Amino acid sequence: PPTFGSIKRASIYNDPSGTNKRLCLYVIGSDTNGFLIPCNDVIKNNIKVWLNKSKMISDVLDIKDAKIINIGFDYEFVVNSRFDKAEVLFRVQSKLEEMLTEKMYIGESLSITEIYNAINKTRGVIDTVKVTPKIKSGAGYSSALQGIEDILSKDGTFIKTPKNCILEIKNPSLDIKGMIV
Repeated sequence: PPTFGSIKRASIYNDPSGTNKRLCLYVIGSDTNGFLIPCNDVIKNNIKVWLNKSKMISDVLDIKDAKIINIGFDYEFVVNSRFDKAEVLFRVQSKLEEMLTEKMYIGESLSITEIYNAINKTRGVIDTVKVTPKIKSGAGYSSALQGIEDILSKDGTFIKTPKNCILEIKNPSLDIKGMIV
């Protein structure tokens, strides 16, 4: 029943630390506000019971919570002088919030290049100068054990999410901040 919670996302992998028959199912739930939260033991136990009916006898299944990495980013761009700066900033911010509203999948990478493209395609923008991703921490955010440099690609074009993690932009209006240069 929904009162006991539900699964928002799930992803399964062969456990690299185990034998070929050992599988690891990563799950994540969401609260009433739509924020990602770890699943409780009742949900994980119910999944295990349900899957035991149809799995191979020799398969070993571990069900674990995916780790949540809360991210945000700052961006800087140049506005055409014929346009109202505040209006262009509002359009860019709205476009990015809409683009990043949908929750990501476990292990899904985030393309920084797509963020550059979205900003550049906004009417009134001449060019995007910089997009700086960052890990969000503190009250209301998950406690990430790594820094952004640990998951950012060497060329800075995408955030490579570990298989057991999920990226979340918890509060797009607060976590995504723009500035006109």
